[in-house]
Amino acid sequence: MDSYFDSAIEYNRSNPISLARTSSQAQTVQNEKNWEWSYLVRKCRNLELEDSYDIYMRRLRVGYLSLFIFIHVAVTVIHTLLLLTTPEIKYVYVDMVAYMSSALLIWVVLSVNFRSDLVSKHGWVVYATSWLAVCVMVLMDIGLNVYHATSHNDILNPIYDAYTLYAIYMFMPVPYLLQPFVLGSAVTLCYIINYSFVITAKDDNQMHSILNEAIYLSCVNLLGIFFRLMRDIALRTTFLDRRQYVEENLLLRYARDQERSLLLSILPAQIADRLQEDVKNRIERSKQQHQQQSQLDLRRSADSQTLKRWRQPDHGTLFIEPHEDVTVLYADVVNYTHLTTTLDVKKLVEALHDLFVRFDIASEEYNVLRIKFLGDCYYCVAGLANPNADHAKCCVDLGLRMIKDIRDVREKRHLNIDMRIGVHSGDVLSGVIGAAKWQFDIWSKDVDIANRLEATGATGRVHVSQKTLSLLDGEYFFEDGTEKAREDAVLQKHGIRTFLIKSLRAPMHDPRRRMRERQAKKLSEVSKSNFMHNSTLHQYNQVRNQAKLEMCRELDKMPIGRIQLTKVFRRSTRLTQDEIEEETFRRNISSCCLFFRIRNWELQYMKEPDVMLKYSIALAWVIYMGLLTIQLLSKDARYHYWYIDGTTIILLTILLIVSWYKKLWIMYMSDADVSSPSSRLSGFFFRMSDEMQRNVVIRVVMYFLIIFSYCAVAIMQVVGCSSDEDYADLDPSYEERVQCFHPWILTNCMTLVIGMSFLFTRIPFIIKSCFSALIMIGYAVLVVSEFNYIYANSPSTNVNFNAKYSHILLMIITFGIFHLMERQTEFIAKVDYNWKRQLIKKQEDALITNDTIKVLLTNILPTHVADFYLSNQLQNELYYEEYDNVAVMFASIKNFDTDKIGLRVLNEIICDFDDVLNKYSQSLRVEKIKVANWTYMAACGVDVSRSEQVNAPQLKFRNVSLMPNGRRSRYDGARSSNADGVQRVPYGNGSNIALDLDLERGQYEGNVITSGPRISTTQNGSSSNEVVRVMAEFALDLMRTMRRFNTENMQTEYEGSTDYGMLRIGISHGRAMAGVVGISKPHYDIWGNPVNMASRMDSTGVPGRIQVTENTALKLREFNIQCNYRGMTFVKGRGNIPTYIIGTDSEYQFLPHRPPAATKED
Repeated sequence: MDSYFDSAIEYNRSNPISLARTSSQAQTVQNEKNWEWSYLVRKCRNLELEDSYDIYMRRLRVGYLSLFIFIHVAVTVIHTLLLLTTPEIKYVYVDMVAYMSSALLIWVVLSVNFRSDLVSKHGWVVYATSWLAVCVMVLMDIGLNVYHATSHNDILNPIYDAYTLYAIYMFMPVPYLLQPFVLGSAVTLCYIINYSFVITAKDDNQMHSILNEAIYLSCVNLLGIFFRLMRDIALRTTFLDRRQYVEENLLLRYARDQERSLLLSILPAQIADRLQEDVKNRIERSKQQHQQQSQLDLRRSADSQTLKRWRQPDHGTLFIEPHEDVTVLYADVVNYTHLTTTLDVKKLVEALHDLFVRFDIASEEYNVLRIKFLGDCYYCVAGLANPNADHAKCCVDLGLRMIKDIRDVREKRHLNIDMRIGVHSGDVLSGVIGAAKWQFDIWSKDVDIANRLEATGATGRVHVSQKTLSLLDGEYFFEDGTEKAREDAVLQKHGIRTFLIKSLRAPMHDPRRRMRERQAKKLSEVSKSNFMHNSTLHQYNQVRNQAKLEMCRELDKMPIGRIQLTKVFRRSTRLTQDEIEEETFRRNISSCCLFFRIRNWELQYMKEPDVMLKYSIALAWVIYMGLLTIQLLSKDARYHYWYIDGTTIILLTILLIVSWYKKLWIMYMSDADVSSPSSRLSGFFFRMSDEMQRNVVIRVVMYFLIIFSYCAVAIMQVVGCSSDEDYADLDPSYEERVQCFHPWILTNCMTLVIGMSFLFTRIPFIIKSCFSALIMIGYAVLVVSEFNYIYANSPSTNVNFNAKYSHILLMIITFGIFHLMERQTEFIAKVDYNWKRQLIKKQEDALITNDTIKVLLTNILPTHVADFYLSNQLQNELYYEEYDNVAVMFASIKNFDTDKIGLRVLNEIICDFDDVLNKYSQSLRVEKIKVANWTYMAACGVDVSRSEQVNAPQLKFRNVSLMPNGRRSRYDGARSSNADGVQRVPYGNGSNIALDLDLERGQYEGNVITSGPRISTTQNGSSSNEVVRVMAEFALDLMRTMRRFNTENMQTEYEGSTDYGMLRIGISHGRAMAGVVGISKPHYDIWGNPVNMASRMDSTGVPGRIQVTENTALKLREFNIQCNYRGMTFVKGRGNIPTYIIGTDSEYQFLPHRPPAATKED
């Protein structure tokens, strides 16, 4: 396993290619469902978004309605102006009046929908106005046909049949699909009746003409239904994407706040911010290097960034800050050593937890910052995190409170314990040192003085220096300090006079005291960072409700379209923040071609897969069959080109089958374990179907093939027909020419071609627009020049109006409608794509922030402990782990003085030690416990997977993905497994920022627990005793590192000391308990006999040697390590006990064990 820094940000290192492939296949299967209309509707309802979506759709329909009114007015004006070109204008007066009056009436009727309050109160208004407007359009168009047929016997062709159907499906504010379908069917029936009884009443081939018209109008209805369905799918997708953006923004913010609260409960904000910024910059640089070196997408790659070992910079400022005018308090539990020999470790830790929880609560009340625990020692500082003029008084008050609290615990638990407290005021340096398992600490001579005041104090009294006493403003009674303090060398060296606080001089209700308490409480509440009180979103429904509220605010940001006529007339000079963001985005898209101005964005957008491709091909196949049927009904049999028809049918059918193959296989053949076909042929079709969706080049080629097939089947109607030049001498009648092809049937077919060319999904907008424009222009040339006579003599739409203009006008109207609607659709799609980019960017930024905090937390607490606390459940309960065999080491650097050498040297040494620690991160890893001044403490065997018992409440661990079956989750499906069959939780998803832990499955980040039995000495004693050997090897590595440091930095004998800069190490092993005591600042520590004995082995040890207890020496000898008997050594609380020195050579290598020679009696 890599370093703490690496493991904290590592997502999954096992088999990245396989994992990426599996994730891609799972995502492919999921995407097929994510784009189903029924699934999206159900998803919106499940997330309680249907009401918000309806509000958004009302806004969108109003926007489309305003666009339709503009289009209808423009079409009416243009058509009316064209009618002025007729030779006899008197015959078109009725038409002009009908067009203008109907347009005015439609505008009046539909404008009612702009009154949102009326529409929201009376839902029937939408249906009534839509039906009325459509009725006006149909009556106007059909009424003119009937009028001219009955009054002047003029047979005219209606021009607004398809236009009315497009208006129903694309622009009318009728919601859902059923009502537009009913309305469209009614309009279709009206026009078929008109065609049967008015237009073709005298035709010889009436039935064929009626069928052609019915097929044409049915195809128009299909185009409209397809447009409405695709629009609803796209809008629901955009809406859910925005919901996902809002939700993940909330969840990421919550996760970051929660983790940062834990971080700030351990480190002051100043140090935490600097550390976080430094680690964040390193992670960003590492990810940038990884992006440059790797071709895999970071969001899909399972191989995480390999980061170098973090350590504080060699140059510049350390993460240490000076603080002036603070007060330090040291508190020590009297008779603690005796308790360790009389109480079992569990009762001892429970007593310490009870005591230190009370101390934490008191320290918060008095606005005093707890630094750390040192076994039974509790020390803190006032005036550091927040400057406080009463810092000395706060510490003294806290000391008196501590004495009261410990006496309460003594009576409650019947323990013979008391407190000894020392308080001193001065200056300190605060910060963190080392490269792993940081702990906030303070250093200075004033800290040492406070420590000596505690050590030389009196039981049950607060021992203060004269400087601290001078800051108390006479509010306390006092007496001279202890005799031991007057004789203490450190206190004498600094000229410290000491005093014992007796009691408060001022009464409890003194105004100065009450004001100070209020001020301290206010500062405490401001600075309090206890994450246990900062939870606001710990319930799923609360997050969903907040997401719903956020979505209500986001409705104004939802896209309406590129063209928003409603904003033209109410343009405000002062834009809101949302409008500024929208304008900024609009400027990022070109006005003409709707390209992203950033070229890379456009390329990535075009490469987006088209999951709806199969529906486009299905519609194309149906429309082609309609065109082919129209051709067969209208074309003389002798002019048919069956081989061309057969080839195009086969081609389109193959495309249809391949495009639908993946969908059908997933629906009927797939299961939870198999996401792709196993047979070769089936797999080939499956991959081809998937590649068609993913590859934009293939999609464009298919698009051209289909549209060319359309053009071919339409143009074949004129193949074999002579042009005007061929008939110049013969001058045949129109009836003879029309037998070759019918102009209006061909025009109708070409409008279907234009409509289909625009409705094909995920084809670049510029390609669709240009190709449709070429079709329109080419057909216009055909109308004007090639078959001018036939078109000029075909039925017109108005009396004496040039029929050629009618054909071209219908083509232009169709092109304009679809072009404008496609612009709106393309704009919404690009807004959705921009939001996806924002979501990905936010996820990446959040991952970097989350990685940063994970690095910090992993370097402060063991990972599983941090996650327990992030679960927000451990209030005042004790969390602990019991271990059968743990090896503990204390290593002290001799004769190094912080004031003379400086913290930079200490930091370099601890960083070097932490680098050694990084090598011991395998199954029996060495865990750094703490650093106290020049002493380094570590333990081996403290692994939650080896624990005999883990005492923790039933935790409801965080799973911040509130869309477990949500769309586009890169980790939907089963969890990935490694080769050992151990399940690991994927980490690093946009929608899963916090780690999803599950105690019942025994899953932890970094400490993966299998379902098998834990290791115990009864099962494998040799494996259990390995912790002793590993700890001894680690100790030797530290000694080699220290010698190398002294050599490189030319550290030699100092002031006559022969052991200057040497390591003195003590090791012991046995049953121990690890856990967290306290409440406001989680502090992981271990307790038990091996801890006490290892500390004594260090304090009574020999510089340059490793001293161990007798039991530990016997275990080391089993591993062929020499342990030499030193003699009987006095140990506080134990008396004289035998101790041993591990045998090493000059290179700090183990000497082999030499068993005593056997005697003859043996």
